[in-house]
Amino acid sequence: MRRGARGAARHAALGAALLAVLAVPAIPVIPAAAEETPAPTATPAPADPAAAPAPVPAAPAPLVMPTALGSWCTALFPAMKPKAQRDKARALLAGTVDMGNGGTYKLAERPNWKPQSGTDTSGDRHVHSLDWALPLLYQGVAAQNPAMVQRFRDLLYYWIDDHKSGRSYWIDGSIYGGLRTQTLVCAAQTLNDQKIIDAALRDSQTMIRSFRGNRTVATGTNNTDLIRQTGALAAYCWVQDAPGITRSWQNIEALARGLVQPDGSDVEGSPGYAKYMEALLTDAERAGATCGIPTDTVVGLRGLLYQFVAQAFRPDFKLTSLGDSVNSELRTSFGVGDWRADWIRSGGAAGAPPTPVYTTFDGGYVFGRAGWRPHPGGPDTYYSLRFSSSRPDTAHTHDDGAGMTLYSRGVEWIGDPGPYRYENGSSLRYFMKSRPAHSSLTVSNVTRTKSGNVRKVFANSDWKTGGNDTTCLLDRTWGTVAVTRCTTYVRSIDAVIVADYLDARKLPGKRKAIKNAAPRVVTQRWQLPPGVGALSYENDVLTLAAGESRLDVYKAGQGNWDIKTAKSGSNAGWFTGEWGERLPGAVLAREVGMTPVKNSEVLVTVFVPRTSAEAVPVLIDANGVTVTRNGTTITTPLPAPQ
Repeated sequence: MRRGARGAARHAALGAALLAVLAVPAIPVIPAAAEETPAPTATPAPADPAAAPAPVPAAPAPLVMPTALGSWCTALFPAMKPKAQRDKARALLAGTVDMGNGGTYKLAERPNWKPQSGTDTSGDRHVHSLDWALPLLYQGVAAQNPAMVQRFRDLLYYWIDDHKSGRSYWIDGSIYGGLRTQTLVCAAQTLNDQKIIDAALRDSQTMIRSFRGNRTVATGTNNTDLIRQTGALAAYCWVQDAPGITRSWQNIEALARGLVQPDGSDVEGSPGYAKYMEALLTDAERAGATCGIPTDTVVGLRGLLYQFVAQAFRPDFKLTSLGDSVNSELRTSFGVGDWRADWIRSGGAAGAPPTPVYTTFDGGYVFGRAGWRPHPGGPDTYYSLRFSSSRPDTAHTHDDGAGMTLYSRGVEWIGDPGPYRYENGSSLRYFMKSRPAHSSLTVSNVTRTKSGNVRKVFANSDWKTGGNDTTCLLDRTWGTVAVTRCTTYVRSIDAVIVADYLDARKLPGKRKAIKNAAPRVVTQRWQLPPGVGALSYENDVLTLAAGESRLDVYKAGQGNWDIKTAKSGSNAGWFTGEWGERLPGAVLAREVGMTPVKNSEVLVTVFVPRTSAEAVPVLIDANGVTVTRNGTTITTPLPAPQ
């Protein structure tokens, strides 16, 4: 008890609750009565421990082998499959940490926690999360293997001793501090170890201080804040600190409202992070339920995600690669029981699809498709467009305003390069986030201001009667040149019309300076994914091929097509395959010069998917775009700003 009393002195705000925990016999799981937490009440936040004296290191006590995991372990980190858990634990004993997408980290007997060549920036930072060590604890307890549990405790001890002060932002910030706090709570409850208990409580107060409270909707945040507050909740609930419980859960609700738009779209500019958000909200729900807190707000927001995520999937049941997302299928645990998630996950064998075939979302997305149940051999066209979110961007958003993707006839014709990997030193990673890596437009020799954003100025669809989708996006980030991209999907004839309107203002300054100014050049780019090649280019018609599928690309307006394939020494044209894998694609581009005086141009591009056996002629003239398919001719006016 003397050691518990010293712990109470060091953590004044949590002392009484901590004594209650430590007063029970040294068994691996806290008694049920100690885990039942009363409903939160509106009380002040816990006291800041910064002014308290630094804890005096205690000599390691002999390991008391636990017979079961603490209840907060499985609430925060559900057990993995037995074989995977066993294999990871054995690998950890052998000195290998699988950081997932972050690479492989090698453990010395006493790690130095420094970056390694086998990990990227994310993997190097995740070494401070410590959750990667949990298979040692889980498998050690399950198999009653003291060596595994001892190694787990040693690793935590080493980390705690090496990080008593002078922590950089990335050690306590972002996802890393939150996962570590959750790991320490699991370990503290299971091992009933004073040193780990002190570390868990220290981190919980760091996590709760990291969030500016008293907000109903927390905007300008991302998913990592939710992880930090879930870790804080677990710690405060475990020691039954009512003020900490109240504040951390209020933070979780505010973050959930800020991370999920009212229409279900994400704020990350990356649909893959909406999938990830669903998992984090599920974790928060489980933590709230373990603490005895009503979780209706979080449950409701999680439910909104499904209507958005379903629309972000292509007809081949793969996610559209946008922002830091890669083309991928749903994980098996995503949205089980939701009819839309079940439809996507099962490839259409279960559940049911949403009804709309054209949708826009506040997260900055437009999705359109021929239909949810394409007939064999019939149109399966699917496209996406990007504009600025109604909430602040995050690190996972790319500079892809007005960008477009196009999938049809089982082929992704116009794609998004993806994230490559989270390596800050990679020029390819930097490029893939930039505007030239996307199927959009850039303007050279102007002063760009991204705060101008890319706004949705028109969106309408007659999909209920089989009619067209029309969308217009205005890009005002290019200084003296405004770019408006208007698209129409002609559903009845299965063609996509893109009209890019370029409006240049007169350059400011004196006549001589204007005359000598560098020309403003607008570049229109279409990113061609791996597997798509140019078959022919005649009379302004470029035909792309992939297997027996074809895409005819017609154009009108200035500029000739130029195709550049990805090559070593250049970042242009590369795509993300699997995480961290770069695959060669190509870039289809044309350039238009804008004079120093006020002038305007219109670039028309028409995409016509077909099979190799079809002929689908297109005419672009003053009447608009005329397409003839299977004996039916339809003329559609150019889409234009309203």
